[in-house]
Amino acid sequence: LHAAPPSLRVAIILLVQTGGRTYSEGLSLRWEQVDLHNQVIRLGGNVKTKDSEQPVPLTRLASDVLIEWKKECGSRSPFLFPSPSNPEKAIGNVRRPWKTTLKKAGVPYFPIYNLRHVFCTRLSWVAPDAVVQHAMRHSSPETKRFYQLGLAQQVREHLEQVNEKTYEGGSLLRLD
Repeated sequence: LHAAPPSLRVAIILLVQTGGRTYSEGLSLRWEQVDLHNQVIRLGGNVKTKDSEQPVPLTRLASDVLIEWKKECGSRSPFLFPSPSNPEKAIGNVRRPWKTTLKKAGVPYFPIYNLRHVFCTRLSWVAPDAVVQHAMRHSSPETKRFYQLGLAQQVREHLEQVNEKTYEGGSLLRLD
């Protein structure tokens, strides 16, 4: 985040906190779609699937960041992320600043769209599949498998928790 320019930093936080699709549900958002009072984004009819029409909840973190961002630049454009050359249009793409940010941060390149995978993975650590499916706005629970990363690590962590509860930290193997 620290290596990113301010607009990209806000976009990263928004995408990681909402699981939005990079351009259609993130970078092309208009302020009129963001309801900070009720902490939701209303995407409207221009979405990929019928399930995508559901309001997208905003976390407190995302809301706070957007409130600050709106104070910073919200009155100059109808878009959260306006084009630098024409504030009446949404930003076209962020490929160059994204690559530059990753390089500056010493992070190997990955597409910004993968932040949707990050959202899904983090939410699946704490929420049941039905909640994750709803949050991702997927019509099928099977789609989650494509987005969820680090499943082996997640399984390991849960098994460690089970072992801790079951064996209360005691040793099962005595070598005496």
